[in-house]
Amino acid sequence: MKLKFSWDTGIGIGIILFGVFILLNALNMPDMPLGLGPGDFPEIVSIGLIICGFILTFQSFFISEKTKKIYSKSSVKDVLILIFISLLYVYLVKYIGFLYLTPFLMLATMYLFGYKKLPYAIVISVIFTLLVYYVFYGIFKVPLPQFSLF
Repeated sequence: MKLKFSWDTGIGIGIILFGVFILLNALNMPDMPLGLGPGDFPEIVSIGLIICGFILTFQSFFISEKTKKIYSKSSVKDVLILIFISLLYVYLVKYIGFLYLTPFLMLATMYLFGYKKLPYAIVISVIFTLLVYYVFYGIFKVPLPQFSLF
């Protein structure tokens, strides 16, 4: 059997290497005497990335599909807009705060990818933001960026 190197193989190997990088950095974080430490969640995510990378690499070697994805210019444009919005979010979140800015990011993302029901999108983005805030700030005690005038 002849093994083929495809885009999926390269992306799978890249995901594995990225997962290993995150895992090695997470293992160097300090342990907490009680509860979850700062490295526990990145360890779990990195193990998931490594497993997904192995699955993608395995599939690319042994599953032969003759499909070719053709992406339209509008879908590539949407992804580039999402990258720009995400970078803008990362820059602005330290000034505006997680609670105030995250619903707008979610609304923009939902609208960008075709969800046009505005009332439902507002409710979903606000509830999801509050849920994430409660889990990370309330339960895990992870400080999230807060709004500050100064």
